[in-house]
Amino acid sequence: MNIALEGVTLNKRQRETLREQLLKALENIPTDGSTNDWSEVYVPVSHLQALNPERMVVEGMRGSGKSFWTGVLVKPELRHALENQLLGVDLKTALASITQSHAIALDAPNAASSFPSITELPQLLALPGITPETIWSVAILRLFPVDPLLQMPYSTDAYNLWQAPIAWAGQNPGRVARALDLLDQHLVSDRQIALVMFDALDRVSHDLTEVSSITAGLLRVMLNLRFAKGLRLKAFIREDILAQAGASVVDGSKLLNNKVKLQWTQADLYGLAFYRIAQHSSTFRTQFERIARAAWRENAGRYQCAAADDPGTQKLLWRVLVGDYMGKSANKGHSYPYIFNHLSDGLGRVAPRTFLTALHAAIKSASTQYLEKLHVIHHEAIRDGVRDASTARVTELHEEYQWIDPALRCIKDQQKTVPIDKSDLVKVWLKNNAAVLHTIEAMRDTALIPWRSGSSNAEKVEHLLLTLEQIGIIKSRLKDGGERIELPDIYRLAYKIGRYGGIATQKKS
Repeated sequence: MNIALEGVTLNKRQRETLREQLLKALENIPTDGSTNDWSEVYVPVSHLQALNPERMVVEGMRGSGKSFWTGVLVKPELRHALENQLLGVDLKTALASITQSHAIALDAPNAASSFPSITELPQLLALPGITPETIWSVAILRLFPVDPLLQMPYSTDAYNLWQAPIAWAGQNPGRVARALDLLDQHLVSDRQIALVMFDALDRVSHDLTEVSSITAGLLRVMLNLRFAKGLRLKAFIREDILAQAGASVVDGSKLLNNKVKLQWTQADLYGLAFYRIAQHSSTFRTQFERIARAAWRENAGRYQCAAADDPGTQKLLWRVLVGDYMGKSANKGHSYPYIFNHLSDGLGRVAPRTFLTALHAAIKSASTQYLEKLHVIHHEAIRDGVRDASTARVTELHEEYQWIDPALRCIKDQQKTVPIDKSDLVKVWLKNNAAVLHTIEAMRDTALIPWRSGSSNAEKVEHLLLTLEQIGIIKSRLKDGGERIELPDIYRLAYKIGRYGGIATQKKS
């Protein structure tokens, strides 16, 4: 049998070929947040200002693209390739003006050479006159040739790079501040613009209070240098860390009011998926042209098609691949928004890797369990993809938020379902002499727990709820005079927590 839509048909052989190529195109999803391949760089319209050197603060959740864009902007060949995109005159000019770029990325392999390690930092902060601003200032100065007139010692001891310059800086704060101003002036006089980026700031410490303090120090340095012309600073910061750090910076609004949020719309995510598929699948490009009446053109070593970013075109193509609905009728939901809706966190956000993982898992399921169905991707395979993406997302978050696991797993262990009354969830956390809170507290040496050391149980519960909601893990709503806690499917499915009327936590056999 054939399926038809808008005059387009796909027979069984075409569906099988397309499945094979879709699966292969999505099997290598980058996991380290960087790339050296220009063909892997997809630029959503909503991210354009995040690339602007003039926008100093970029906020984003885990997996939103902070490290990816840091990696792109620090590589001259990728940055120059961006200039050839349709980015607008102002952004093209700003990117073209960058003559050198540096990154202080605390999760990079050589991070210890660009910033003190997590074990060194407390000792350095204890030195006379040292503040977080001092350490960031020295780290920035060390990226450039040291002016002999500054007289700051430059350690050549590979085992102790930071003690000498930072101890000196603590005794000479005025010279350090002046050194940054002079560095900017020298860059301007040499007709140079240097972009310095900061990423993975959560890696500076295992203590959230200290991470917030160090990040606030960076924000103060950036605030002081916001009018610099030759030295441009840009920080990519996790949303929960920025919220805490920014609140303690006097006049921080002068930076934060101009921040950029790294978010992915539904159209952005489909555009990314179709772009990645088009780079590897000739069958997809052919079928896309038949359906959308728009062709993928090769340009600078990669295929591009503006129509692939259009929501109407995306929906049309998706209806051919999946069908109109997630079942026999609209009562089961429309297919195009389904993945986005069920992968969204409590703040309505979806990480690109999560979306691509769901698509790959769905196509794999369709290739093994639903071969005889009339669509390239059967609707039950889509649900399988959402379940697999949920597991992958929870595993991914565990690296930065280890404490989420005990905070949520106890809901299933206590045979609770969601939505759950806030008071009932708190009771679960406090059960057995607050066993869940003690489990989280025991992670303090390896994780950024969301409360200060020595907090009372009431304070711990308050900060736990606040942080879970702040990072989109839970969503609270008022109902019948009480507060109910909802757990989005992207997390609920991985923890196998039941929800009436939601996607089943188990796959169909």
